[in-house]
Amino acid sequence: MDSNEDAPDHIAQNVATYDSIAEHYKVTATPELRAWKEASIRRFADFLPGQRVLVPGCGDGRDSRFLSSIGLRVTSFDLSEGMLRQAKAQDPDGTYLRLDFRDIRLLEGSFDGIWASGCLYHLTKPEFAVCVKCCWEKLAAKGVFYLSMKEGKGERYEETPGPRYPGGAQAKALLRGRRFYAYYERQELMRMLTGFALLHEQRVLPAEGGFELWLRKESPR
Repeated sequence: MDSNEDAPDHIAQNVATYDSIAEHYKVTATPELRAWKEASIRRFADFLPGQRVLVPGCGDGRDSRFLSSIGLRVTSFDLSEGMLRQAKAQDPDGTYLRLDFRDIRLLEGSFDGIWASGCLYHLTKPEFAVCVKCCWEKLAAKGVFYLSMKEGKGERYEETPGPRYPGGAQAKALLRGRRFYAYYERQELMRMLTGFALLHEQRVLPAEGGFELWLRKESPR
């Protein structure tokens, strides 16, 4: 992270950036990335013990729409009003809430799966640890937790998309803005996922790389 004085505002900074780029975020939905993501969603669906799914950090709703299209009951949320407008415009019958990752426990009921794709790395590492615990609590027995995380070390703000960011030059031109990211080494990440059994793991090949994990809720934390 840049400095401790930045820490309290990292979520607000991310929200401001996503609000500003929401209209153009669709450029990241490249055919390669969508094919990869939809295969990952189908694997997630195959593991589920039921049909109720939560999508935190839903962005423009592209994953939520696909999850719904394969017969799942989807509740989605984001903190960016701009992203939520995009999601609701494309899916007016969907359930889209405005909520902070750190407030997941406020949601009513339990879920058979939580699909957290490309979002939880916007939390600080202590916040992420708390969020994982909340996700465990919100999952039904044998519920499935999917997450994709960035590989590396430390926490920092970044201003522009990297060289392998989906959407290439167009994304680099249109999606500028200060965003906070936390990076993890595999052992560090796995230590934070107690209470879950690993069902499947793979490296993210499209985009900028990282980890994809499919986890089953097991013993009490």
